[in-house]
Amino acid sequence: MLGLGVVVFLTGPQGMAQKRPDEPGSDYAATVTPLLAKYCLDCHSTEAKKGSLDLERFRSTTDIRKDLKVWQGVIEQLEAREMPPKEKPQPTAGERTRLVGWVKTFLDAEARARTGDPGQVPLRRLSNTEYDNTIRDLTGVDLRPAREFPADGAAGEGFTNAAEALTDISPALFTKYLNAAKEVADHAVRLPDGFRFSPSKTRRDWTDEGTAKLRQYYSAYAPGEGRLPVLPYLAAAVRHRDALLSGAATTASVASKEKLNPKYFDVLWGTLTGMTPSPPLDAIRETWRVAGETDVPALAAEVAAWQSRLWKTVNVGNYIQARWNATNGYRESLTRQVSVDPTVAGSVPLRVVVKPVPGQSDVTVYLSAHEAGPGGPVTWHRPRFVDPGQPTRLLRDYADFGPAFEFDYPSAFDASAKYLAAAVELANDRTLAPDVAAKAHRLDAAFLKRWGELLAVEPYAKDAEKRGRIVPAVPLTLLEDMTPKDDTKPAINGWRKKGTDLPVLVTNASDALAQIPGRIPAKGVGVHPMPGEFVGVVWTAPVGCDLRVNTKVVHAHPACGNGVAWWVEHRRGTHATVLAEGTVDRGGEVEPAAKTLKVEKGDQVLFAIDAKDGNHSCDMTAIEYSLTETGKPGRVWNLATDVVTNVHDGNPHADGQGNPGVWGFVRGASRPLGKGPASVIPSQSLLGLWREAAADPNRKDDAAKLAGRVQALLSGVRPAQEKSPDLVLYDNLVSMESPLFAG
Repeated sequence: MLGLGVVVFLTGPQGMAQKRPDEPGSDYAATVTPLLAKYCLDCHSTEAKKGSLDLERFRSTTDIRKDLKVWQGVIEQLEAREMPPKEKPQPTAGERTRLVGWVKTFLDAEARARTGDPGQVPLRRLSNTEYDNTIRDLTGVDLRPAREFPADGAAGEGFTNAAEALTDISPALFTKYLNAAKEVADHAVRLPDGFRFSPSKTRRDWTDEGTAKLRQYYSAYAPGEGRLPVLPYLAAAVRHRDALLSGAATTASVASKEKLNPKYFDVLWGTLTGMTPSPPLDAIRETWRVAGETDVPALAAEVAAWQSRLWKTVNVGNYIQARWNATNGYRESLTRQVSVDPTVAGSVPLRVVVKPVPGQSDVTVYLSAHEAGPGGPVTWHRPRFVDPGQPTRLLRDYADFGPAFEFDYPSAFDASAKYLAAAVELANDRTLAPDVAAKAHRLDAAFLKRWGELLAVEPYAKDAEKRGRIVPAVPLTLLEDMTPKDDTKPAINGWRKKGTDLPVLVTNASDALAQIPGRIPAKGVGVHPMPGEFVGVVWTAPVGCDLRVNTKVVHAHPACGNGVAWWVEHRRGTHATVLAEGTVDRGGEVEPAAKTLKVEKGDQVLFAIDAKDGNHSCDMTAIEYSLTETGKPGRVWNLATDVVTNVHDGNPHADGQGNPGVWGFVRGASRPLGKGPASVIPSQSLLGLWREAAADPNRKDDAAKLAGRVQALLSGVRPAQEKSPDLVLYDNLVSMESPLFAG
């Protein structure tokens, strides 16, 4: 056990006897004693000792010198004329002046004689704050072991570090010091050359800390999968090629100048200038010898292509066996690269997957060989198109079958606005046959049917709560356990499933964004589901009213995971109406259009977050959830406002208006999203906004304008904005995998 819990005492210089200058004292008996006897000793004698004050004990200046504080009080009482009491004989003005003057002169002389002498400083222990700071300075970690100690007394001066208040140590306090020492020792991590201290106490957490430092170190040289970016190294090899070949520079000097890893750059340079024959390297070397700086990106792409064929990245460790906790949020496995030996054979089938970029109509495939194989020159044998469930088609016969497969994307979307208008008609007139609607609008009937299946347009409804598909209400279970306190993140609190870490809901009560990991905004709420079980917040209506429901989903891990699934539903009895649903990609966010509905007292509105595709890695998600009464008195229920600072008050939790059991932090069995447009059409894309307008009979003009914009988007070039909802929509529809073209 480390000796870090030992009580530390401080001491100071003791009172020093010093020779005093000339001072009053010899006249004490003649000047002071008679006045005390005449006016004071009736009440303040050794026998009477009124007010616990005994002035009779001061028989000489030596006695006074032992207790000077008493005489400071005597001066104050005399000058304020509080003493002697008014009903007692009073000294004359001269007597009062003479007595006060003598005492002041004596005290001034004592003060001058004791200059630099603090007096006796008693031995004392460290205050709780001093002890915490000492442990922090010794270990480098703010462990705060004194948090369980009794509070320090403030003594008479009001300071918690006054020596007089820190002299005693009770048996109970001594036990706490011993326990604190053991607690500190539990944070010690043994190293090959010594030890360090960690905020955590488990080997798993120590391993994670070491892994995090390794990742932080290597992040300066390589991306997350551990592969070095070859582009800057190749650029340096091209930029300094002549100087290196002539000997005017060394690989070490170039690496230092370009801020590159000198070892890797030296290996790369040796590879580029090596003479050992190699099929892939020979072509790369030839290109490098004549390349300029503008050619480097293409050269780097060629190298990367060969790397992906000859090497693969594999995980070290098992994420499934790693335990998630509120501090770390998730576990990441380390990765390493292993080589892939290419197969050498007389005949090797090569498969090239033709996958054009969304919106790309022309694809060119080149078949070439740079050298002879082990059996002689390479011969391409029966180039052909292969698709599961389809007959094999030889390339030489393309003229016969090719035109049937050729497709120009813009031509398929030139009439998108008409298809959208027809889909609305079909949704609101169930007696109208698709063939008839297609003929009326001069559209392709099969393509119109496919549009209708994709859009799943909601029919007009005067009552907004009737919109949406009806599903069985999944049983909900309240999260049972409060999350444990974490002294390193005191503002993070919440609820979790009993006996496990997931699913969990947490709140950030601080005024700053918190990394737990996963980014939870200041005064915000976050949730994390698990495979097979969603996590959500259910609002139970304390009154019947008309509501507007606003939600927002932000995937809080921009660097990992695959995003989450979400939905909002209105629950009554055993059934639920899905108001909105969809997915959010890694690091993305979505803010669905507000939903309006009518609720009765006891109805519930559930906002759920689920693992996307059953993968819950890095699924911490920040959520915003508010319900606003659209009529009078216009009440507002805001999740963060109501629970973020007092989430541990209970589950279910009262709202900010004092209604009990309004907010519930729940979990339930995962369910698939609907087969409708939610997974294909982002709610904030132009087509998603059109669906909202198309379901409202009062927004026909808005729907028509949006339909025109949708047509322009889908029949045009691919949007350039990264992570734009319209880019996601374009890629989902204007591609080979589009649900409009499947089959």
